[in-house]
Amino acid sequence: MLLVGAADYPSPISESEQFYQALQIRGLDSVLVRFPGGFHNISERPSQLAAKVAYVQAWFQRHDVRQDP
Repeated sequence: MLLVGAADYPSPISESEQFYQALQIRGLDSVLVRFPGGFHNISERPSQLAAKVAYVQAWFQRHDVRQDP
């Protein structure tokens, strides 16, 4: 999962898009989440933080990464 802010100038969104495409070409399960108006710290606003947490929780639920002994 790539979480990117659309207004992140130090790390342009084009770099995230290229990385996402490379993952797709390799057939890896991946998703690119863009936060409109988000900067390098995606969760500057409370709504962005809530959305970020929701996306991450959904990703972990989808992939069930728990490793039971």
